[in-house]
Amino acid sequence: MLNASEAAIALPTEAVLEIIRRRLVNTSADGGQYLRSDLRAAVWLLWTNRQPLSEVPGIVDAVLSQAYRSNATARALIEAWLSAFSRNDASVLRTGYSIRQLLIGRPNPRLDLWRNADQRVELFDATEGPRKLASKIVEGSGPPAEILATFGFDDPLRASGGYMRAVQHELLAQASGVLIGPDADESLKRILSFLAPNGTARFAEPMSRGEMARSLLRPWLDGENEPEESIRFEIQDFLLDHLDDPRMRPERWQEAGEQATNLMRRWLTRASLRAFFSLISDHALDTHWRYREAFWSACLEKDSTVEAWLALGSRIHASARAVEDLKGAYARLDGASGDQAVLLLRVKNLIFCEWSHNGKLRAWPADWSNAPRLQRKRYTRAELTGKGLPFPPNASFGSNGSADGMGLSHVGSDRNRWQGSAAELLARRAQIVLAPNDWRP
Repeated sequence: MLNASEAAIALPTEAVLEIIRRRLVNTSADGGQYLRSDLRAAVWLLWTNRQPLSEVPGIVDAVLSQAYRSNATARALIEAWLSAFSRNDASVLRTGYSIRQLLIGRPNPRLDLWRNADQRVELFDATEGPRKLASKIVEGSGPPAEILATFGFDDPLRASGGYMRAVQHELLAQASGVLIGPDADESLKRILSFLAPNGTARFAEPMSRGEMARSLLRPWLDGENEPEESIRFEIQDFLLDHLDDPRMRPERWQEAGEQATNLMRRWLTRASLRAFFSLISDHALDTHWRYREAFWSACLEKDSTVEAWLALGSRIHASARAVEDLKGAYARLDGASGDQAVLLLRVKNLIFCEWSHNGKLRAWPADWSNAPRLQRKRYTRAELTGKGLPFPPNASFGSNGSADGMGLSHVGSDRNRWQGSAAELLARRAQIVLAPNDWRP
């Protein structure tokens, strides 16, 4: 029973609140005496979007005055303040300071939870409180859920109110520093545990999702550094779970911004490349794939906007590892051998189709009607073997190219034959320059 007394207070119904709103506004205008029950309910109307009572002269002072005499009003005021918290509202900031004074001036055991919280992290200081609580979550010794419970935020209403939104903002602001620190793995686990308790995002509206993506990716947006693989995998999986794949659901990434979206696309392309060549290694000879892996990895290094998509034969499609690595971001390949796989790449204005084995490299301008489109869920062999661009010769490597538009054979890998021709096409059509030092395994 004692523990239950610390639970959040239920709000009155909208209809009741609307009646009380009108009565309080009229009483303020007439200079009359407020009802005690109206003042207790008034806390839920102080910072509403429509006609907030904090702007009506005398009402905030009357509520505070009653809070010094009434536990029920004091507790309701605190709940309403935590729920409606916003640093952009001057009245919220002032009331936070008044609540701190109230906790000092009214040493009642029913307010011990909030008194202790304020002493530990200055909870009711609108500037310092959210930042200090966020630091406790990121750097504390116990699980984030236990820390939140210590400060009273295990209650569902408090866990999703305005104050927790401010804590999340502060936590994400701190993420950039800790994700490149010595304890990055542990810090990331704590951050993600807060952002999505029990696997569900605490705040899932577009602006919050965008802030999550930007903040988690911010340390690597400049492109100069790369995260540890474990960090990248964890962030990538988290963002795929909560924002989906930006290649298939770009609208869900709109609030994240172009830089963050492009970085995530680059990470997913690398995951596709890695999975493709890993799958090939299980089904083809070493000479069939390691030169192609080196070539296309070098292309990605030269141009971070490269996008990749996989189509997998029936046996590979059923591979549990492919599902794990790619999170379902791949297609089914029909009409081909079950152990074949296709890597589709969009490089600038070109679409390339690379087969795992027993298939030529093909290329099309992206606007050709027979050029394969990425992000489809099913392809046939016929769709991926249509006539495309000729591959030009490259005398520097003895590359004859392929003039008929029916694809370039992977001959002379160890002598840079096909790579020289493919590099010539990339240079002419996409202004991407690759040299042997780039594409050699």
